[in-house]
Amino acid sequence: MSANSIKLSTERLQAGLYIKLPLKWRDHPFMLNRFQIESEAQAKVIRSLPISFVYYYPDKSTAAPLPALAEKKENPDEVDPHAVSREKAAMEQEKQLRIEEQRRFRARIQKVQKHYQRSMAQLRAINMKAANRPQAANEDVRMLVDSMMVFGSESNVTLHLMDDPSLAEDMYAHSLNVAVLALMLARSNGYDNDQLRALITGAVLHDIGTKKVPSAIVRKKERLTEPEMNYYRQHVNYGAELVAEMKECTPEVETIIAQHHEFANGSGFPKGLLGDDIDEAAQIVSMVNFFDRLCRPQFGAPARMPFAALSHLFKDNKAKFNPRLLALFVKMMGVYPPGTVVKLSNDDVGIIISVNSSALLKPNVMIYDPDIPSDQATIIDMRDSELEIDTAVPISKLPEVVKEYLKPRTRIAYFMDADG
Repeated sequence: MSANSIKLSTERLQAGLYIKLPLKWRDHPFMLNRFQIESEAQAKVIRSLPISFVYYYPDKSTAAPLPALAEKKENPDEVDPHAVSREKAAMEQEKQLRIEEQRRFRARIQKVQKHYQRSMAQLRAINMKAANRPQAANEDVRMLVDSMMVFGSESNVTLHLMDDPSLAEDMYAHSLNVAVLALMLARSNGYDNDQLRALITGAVLHDIGTKKVPSAIVRKKERLTEPEMNYYRQHVNYGAELVAEMKECTPEVETIIAQHHEFANGSGFPKGLLGDDIDEAAQIVSMVNFFDRLCRPQFGAPARMPFAALSHLFKDNKAKFNPRLLALFVKMMGVYPPGTVVKLSNDDVGIIISVNSSALLKPNVMIYDPDIPSDQATIIDMRDSELEIDTAVPISKLPEVVKEYLKPRTRIAYFMDADG
């Protein structure tokens, strides 16, 4: 147990004590193993369990234990066993309802994962056709954009953490991430359907020009040499040329692709454009592209956790981006984006698996608990919990057993669905 916990007899329990039960999660009626006792009724339920002690956390408690002199069996005349049984039954029922909610949420994530995989398949088809027969990719582009446009008119959209595709499909996963995040940001910025369609199309195809760059450069795992980088930068021009042959791609789409590496301070390429000389939709794609390449890096750069990537974007690179769009993006992603490992106020560790656009500070968190199989791990909807997020936890600081359980991604993949 933690050094700041103390074994405490169940006879000394009262409301306000923060405790951990020495039982497996399925062997008691409480939603968590670690929690603050809220009432005398809860204390009596704990005393009815097959345990004689709990672990007590003084620094997290708002009350002190009952005096040791009070440590005696309760007078049977003072304890209504029926009342305790009713309280316990009500708690068990509430716990089962929460378990069912979690089952439905897992089913929802599986449905989103299938949609994500279909979108990845469409991106593969687009890329296979685009290099040699750009016109043949038109229908695939239209179908993919249509499937994403569904979310353009939804009032509440939830961003989910997806299973990471193989490294060989990094370009497709990156393009889809950029399209998803750019769509969500453009929605927040008030884009209409025509603007959204152009933006999604440009985001999906922004790296299509890499098909004309040698794969030895595109897939290199070390830092590029200057000649290699100069060659790689040509993918912007190659991409604009390729999409010019696709009827699904308007001049607005070509502009997004041609400018998706431009930065507001003039440090981008290929033209070193400044500020408002960069198309606004291209500014969105450029910023989201930069963020995602912090989480899914190229050329040997270390991967950053989304929380750290967002901080790096805002603190160290703000001059590169439109300040209004940057502030909107940070607000949209929330303080702790999906994929961030966090420590909660009860010291539990979990990974954020989704964030709803209407409750950015209250994400869904999958909790590490060695007493529960990882495929049945507790998922806490922070909107329905009194717990709070204390801090982000670097993956490097996690014990191996926690890493194996939570499976934090070193390369983040996102997709979305409409809430409810």
